[in-house]
Amino acid sequence: MNGTRVTSFIACALVALLAAPTRLHAQVVSGPDIWRDFTEKLEPGKTLKVRLKSGQRFKATLLQVSPDAMIVQPKRRSSVPPQQVPFTEIETLEVDSGKGIGLGKAVAVGAGIAAGAWLAMMAFAFAVLGD
Repeated sequence: MNGTRVTSFIACALVALLAAPTRLHAQVVSGPDIWRDFTEKLEPGKTLKVRLKSGQRFKATLLQVSPDAMIVQPKRRSSVPPQQVPFTEIETLEVDSGKGIGLGKAVAVGAGIAAGAWLAMMAFAFAVLGD
């Protein structure tokens, strides 16, 4: 009897925590001055992930920084000339760490999750049907 109260309390506490709105949100600060300051601290040759206010996204190599824009070499399959990107057009900008997940690793993780879920369901079924 006492064990069911504890279990019920824990279940209610978990539901309350999951249903409560999160109060911690990252503050997003953007603007031409911030992007200029950010790129001025980077050395040329760094790979950047750029998202423009128009919605366009691309990776590029930083070549040069001027007071109003940065000059980048977009990473494309075909060769394109360097492009000038005004700081006023940038929505987000971050240094690309190059530590993305490959297709093989993603498939392995998915297969591991599926196998774990299947084992959990089988254990649950045996626990319920075994009594």
